[in-house]
Amino acid sequence: MPSISKEWVAEARTLAGISASVTITMLAQLAISAVEILIVARLGIHELAGVALALSIDLLVFLATLGVVTAVTPLAAAARGRGDFERLRRYGQGGLLVGLAVSVPGVLVLLGCRSILVAAMGPGIEADSASAYLAGAAGGLPAWVLYVAVRSLAVATGQVRVTTAVMLAVIPIHAALAPWLVFGGFFLPPLGALGAGLAYAATGHAALMLLAIAIRLCPAGALGASLRSPFVFDRTCCREIVQLGVPFACRIVLREGLLPAAAFVLVPFGAAAVAAHVVATRIVDLCGVFTFGFSDAANARVGHAVGSGNPAHAARSAWVAVQLSTVVGLGAAAMLVLAPTAIVRAVLGDLDPADIEAAAALLPIAACLLVLESVQSAAGGALSGLRDAKGPLLIAILGGWGFGLPLGLVLAWLGPDPAAGIWCGLVGGACLTVGLYLHRLRSRLGDCVRTQHAAARPRHEQVVQ
Repeated sequence: MPSISKEWVAEARTLAGISASVTITMLAQLAISAVEILIVARLGIHELAGVALALSIDLLVFLATLGVVTAVTPLAAAARGRGDFERLRRYGQGGLLVGLAVSVPGVLVLLGCRSILVAAMGPGIEADSASAYLAGAAGGLPAWVLYVAVRSLAVATGQVRVTTAVMLAVIPIHAALAPWLVFGGFFLPPLGALGAGLAYAATGHAALMLLAIAIRLCPAGALGASLRSPFVFDRTCCREIVQLGVPFACRIVLREGLLPAAAFVLVPFGAAAVAAHVVATRIVDLCGVFTFGFSDAANARVGHAVGSGNPAHAARSAWVAVQLSTVVGLGAAAMLVLAPTAIVRAVLGDLDPADIEAAAALLPIAACLLVLESVQSAAGGALSGLRDAKGPLLIAILGGWGFGLPLGLVLAWLGPDPAAGIWCGLVGGACLTVGLYLHRLRSRLGDCVRTQHAAARPRHEQVVQ
């Protein structure tokens, strides 16, 4: 790994800048979700339960669709590194076309969830509220996916600030729309959970519209040039995005679905174990936002270096991203270890002290998982920049689902604390995943160096002759 030098500092500054912009965007999206929960809570506990479940379903579908268009980042970054701006433009426009295509089945899934919700929850207010929210939110899925497609291109071109500014701008728009649509007013009847979904959809379209205006007003740079008309359908570029993006999407869904799946595993052990697990999951997800940006940053920087034929720069970008993400993860984990009870109380409020202590007992274990996921996030982003999709997907399946979750189930049955057993198993699976990720990253970076040497050898021999 590179030592601390001027090159290290320069790379760290660039990675941190990209990561900070992505992190702010993620926090803005969390703020929108928090506003929805606070407003729907005023409708009643049954409506809140239904919308909370609907948010989980909507997030799962959103992740499955956005994962495909995130393949724009390494492909466009590599084209930019080669100086092939025409190819960069075709990848950017292809990402929009692919985003529209993959969002259509996502909309159909959201609209068709009512029968599944009724079967799972039974007929009642919860199922009605969940299906109403999804019906309202479904229309916004294409807009949000297109926003992510543009953001992926912005990360590749180093112009991510514009997408961050747009996300910050739509927070007050959502805050104004949500109560109006939920509770009514100004000649509009109260729409309840349906109104909350419509507010989320309208916010997505507002974000996309503001993004289009910003790019139109400031066309300078690779981002504006790539999205400027005329639009060209390049079948090859679209096929490359899909071929690389589908494994990306599967990996994202598998990673984000691991902790919710563990909650279902804990159901036979009682509500207290599930509640403690859910609280720890929420805290880890919130802390993980601060390291998520290094995945996108490593993806773009490594992809750019590979495209420019500079494997040494690719290696430096990859390892610096891993180091920075690990440091940030360690800082967040330290807070979980040093003040677990205070953190849980801040999340739960004045609840049963026994529930607070049960959740707080999980945070030291959760801190270990948080650090490992910080390393995994940056290493996974670097592998994405190397266009390595299937290998990390298989590692994620093996480490989390093939080893971690089964181990957690065994420890839950054998140990005194089922929730702690599950989390210990997940930590074990994360250890395996991280180890395999780092080994594969080192191997793939070595392959880049050997490929460059092999390409340069004939020219050298020709000069000698």
